[in-house]
Amino acid sequence: MRTPFDTALRMQQRTVDDLKVKIGAAIERIAELEHQARDLVARVREERVLAHALPFASDAWLVTAKHAQTRIAEEVVAEQARLLNLRELAREAYGTCRAIEGAAERFRADAEREAEAAEQAAIDDIAAARFLRERKRMLVKAA
Repeated sequence: MRTPFDTALRMQQRTVDDLKVKIGAAIERIAELEHQARDLVARVREERVLAHALPFASDAWLVTAKHAQTRIAEEVVAEQARLLNLRELAREAYGTCRAIEGAAERFRADAEREAEAAEQAAIDDIAAARFLRERKRMLVKAA
C-alpha cells in the first residue's frame, strides 16, 4: 500500500546509501594513506642504509621524506575527522529513515483499521436490515 511517506522514505534511503558510499571511500582513502606512510617509512630506512655507503649527503632527501610523512599524517587525521563526521551524518540519516518508516507503518495500520471498521459497519448494517425485515415479517404474520 502506498503512503504519503513513500517519497520521503525513498529520498532518505538514497541519502543513507550515498553516505555509505562516502564512508567506504573515506575508509579506502585512509587505508591508502596509511599504506603510503608505511611505504615511505620503509623507503626512508632503505635510504638511510644506502646513505652510509654513498660519498655525498642525502640529508635533503630525508628532510623531504619527513615533510611527506608529516603531510600524510595530517591527511590521515583530516580524513579520519571527515569519516567521523560522515558516520554522524549517517547515524542521523538512518534515524530519520527509521522514523519515516515508523510513520509509514502507522499510516498503513490506521488505513487497515479504518477499512476493517468500514467492513464491520457494512456487515452490521446488513445484519440489522435482515433483522428488521424478519421482525416486520413476523409482525405481519402475527397480525
